[in-house]
Amino acid sequence: MQTDSYGKVSRWNHWLTAAVIVTMLAIGLYFHEMPRGEEKLFWQHLHISIGATAWLLVMFRVVWRLRQGFATSLQQNAWLIRLSQLSHWLLLLLIVVMFITGPLTIWSAGRGIEIFGMITIPSPMERMHELHEWLEEVHAFAARTMMYLIGLHVLAAIWHQIKHKGILRGRMWG
Repeated sequence: MQTDSYGKVSRWNHWLTAAVIVTMLAIGLYFHEMPRGEEKLFWQHLHISIGATAWLLVMFRVVWRLRQGFATSLQQNAWLIRLSQLSHWLLLLLIVVMFITGPLTIWSAGRGIEIFGMITIPSPMERMHELHEWLEEVHAFAARTMMYLIGLHVLAAIWHQIKHKGILRGRMWG
């Protein structure tokens, strides 16, 4: 279903999910290169807890977007419309990849997912070292790719805001 703007649910989904994902990326980048120790463990647990807490919200956002479709493309060159569509689909795909590989990475290490020290979702699998290593690589690659796509997304939004004189306020702010 195509319209000229996004509805309230879509806009709330977009901004809430964007805040969660940017927070998750920032925390993930912050602790990734840290040496092992208490501080790294703190940031890893925070990253995992936020991800586990936001899992249903983020998956709802993906399903909602697939169900509702995208707003009608703005007037621009055909290649820009294709690039926009491709980047939106890739962002949705990367969200799914990140939110699937995250839990699987933890479980393939033979650990449960601990949420803010209150709840633990036990691992449904034994420790699988090779799978764990592969999932970590996929998760990291998806995170780096997502960062570049988010940057492109923000630049495109700024460009549209300037070129189309505030059209995004109506489409994304209501």
